[in-house]
Amino acid sequence: MKLFLYLFYSVISTVVDSAIVWILVRNDLIGLVAANTIGVVAGFIVHYALSLKSVFKTEHGTGSFLVYFATFLGGLALANGLIYWSYEYAFAAAGEEMRLIASKGVSIVIPFFIMYYVRKYLFARLQRKREEEA
Repeated sequence: MKLFLYLFYSVISTVVDSAIVWILVRNDLIGLVAANTIGVVAGFIVHYALSLKSVFKTEHGTGSFLVYFATFLGGLALANGLIYWSYEYAFAAAGEEMRLIASKGVSIVIPFFIMYYVRKYLFARLQRKREEEA
């Protein structure tokens, strides 16, 4: 059930993320990786606000934010690497529109699963630590 709620919040943040990337890239405002970074940061803020308490059942605080932010940075690096690789190599023969859509899709789907399970694990450890200290 929590995975589906996480997915729902991820869809919301992905719409925000993708819309920003699409606007920035299609209007030649900035490069692909920079646009992806801006989109992912905006999506991170939306996702953090929506999912921290309802999906991971943890309180806002320094430890929770650090877990979320550290996993965000790892996910951002992974997403940027994937969007670059898939755009330049995996979908290089596709048309421009399909190339961008497919590359963005790759940069969303793979980090989604990795970040969910890493966050689930780290928040469980953080919760155990908090309970031991209480």
